[in-house]
Amino acid sequence: MTLRNRQRELLARDAQARDVVLDLLRRRYVREKQHAMRYRQHAETTLPQFRETLINLATEEEKHAELIGAKMRDLGEDLPDVVPIHVAKEDNSWSYLRTDLEEEQRCTGELSGLPVIRREFPEIVELLERLDTDSRSHRARLRDMLARSVPQPLAPP
Repeated sequence: MTLRNRQRELLARDAQARDVVLDLLRRRYVREKQHAMRYRQHAETTLPQFRETLINLATEEEKHAELIGAKMRDLGEDLPDVVPIHVAKEDNSWSYLRTDLEEEQRCTGELSGLPVIRREFPEIVELLERLDTDSRSHRARLRDMLARSVPQPLAPP
């Protein structure tokens, strides 16, 4: 293989890694922002004993989005638009929590593209792995609230 062909191959691989990392960051940014919106909306209607936890989860998700946004800007990328979500009316607090858990679980498996980008973007891989650890913690807190909750009508706001 000639030096010129080798350089082309390396540039193509770097471009592919950049595309993969930006795709991961865009999707995760939007998801983190929407999770924060969702938790804040649920905190307004949930049982009083769960409000603080949901507000804390929302705050953590917003911090995650800020970290992801900083990495995107470092790569010269604009932040994606985030469509505001309006949570569907659920029958009770338990249903809201179950839906929150399902949404949080959708983040699992998003890191399958990491081997492609690990060498070129180790700091971004480290960030995404840290966020994945936080996501596991969020799922555990949501499961705990579900376990302490009984499917019953919502308390008035």
